[in-house]
Amino acid sequence: MKIVLTGALGYIGCETLQRFAARPDITVYAVDNDRNAIRDRGAYFLRYPNIKIVNCDITDLSAVQQLPKVDMIVHLAAIVGYQTCDQNPDLTYLTNVVGTQNISSLGQPMIFFSTGSVYGNIGSSCDESVPVNPQTVYAKTKYQAEGIARTTPSVIFRPATAFGLSFKTRDDLLIHNFSQQAVRSGHIDLYQPGAMRSFYSVQKLAELIEFTCCNFTAFQNGIFNVGCHSGNVQKQDIIKLITKYVDFTCDIVPGADADTRDYNVSYNKLKAIWPDYNETFSDHLANIVEYYKKW
Repeated sequence: MKIVLTGALGYIGCETLQRFAARPDITVYAVDNDRNAIRDRGAYFLRYPNIKIVNCDITDLSAVQQLPKVDMIVHLAAIVGYQTCDQNPDLTYLTNVVGTQNISSLGQPMIFFSTGSVYGNIGSSCDESVPVNPQTVYAKTKYQAEGIARTTPSVIFRPATAFGLSFKTRDDLLIHNFSQQAVRSGHIDLYQPGAMRSFYSVQKLAELIEFTCCNFTAFQNGIFNVGCHSGNVQKQDIIKLITKYVDFTCDIVPGADADTRDYNVSYNKLKAIWPDYNETFSDHLANIVEYYKKW
């Protein structure tokens, strides 16, 4: 099997490449436009003969059209995070919408990563039948890109917020940010403590990508929430878990998150196809806190 993986040297992409590196039966064209990432992390993956690094910007249609013909596209490349997207709306649209349109124009089967943020503030149980209500530039461009992805044979994943240590650990993620504050300042100001969020480890996301590439027909033309039920936690529950590994104080303060989300996500549709979807959310916290203690 031959696969194009966009955003290959990003947070989820690197973890996915690590899994594919152990699969000599799969050749991966690892697409990324970040020269620093290619220099810093790409060198590691080039030791594997089935991983081919391709410096390509998905917003450049002519460059995209020169990508090799493959059996599958895994489309991860995007501007992510509501704050980054709000600060760079034009680049976000160009990458998340136009870039997806360019990739879709290849007409090859595609695994597209959207986001659970498209649901917005529901305040109740949430399965794939719930009408979306995107609140941020990030969520709105991702939902628009979903419509583009559906013009090709595709599967659309709406993942929970990724977290966990990887080749490129993101410090801006909520759990990581809480851990940093606890370790560095010994204090966290917490707003909306009862808001329900959904989390899923970057390792399980990479595992799902590998499984889907090998079982595409089981997912084709479907939309799936991605995560597991143990990852549906309130913000105050995360604080309690972190207290097991570091001493800090916490104050409840007024305020609201601009990335408005509050829902208890159902993953039954994913579970029906992928029995190994489950993980224990709390198992990852000790390593994350230890990581921030080390530096």
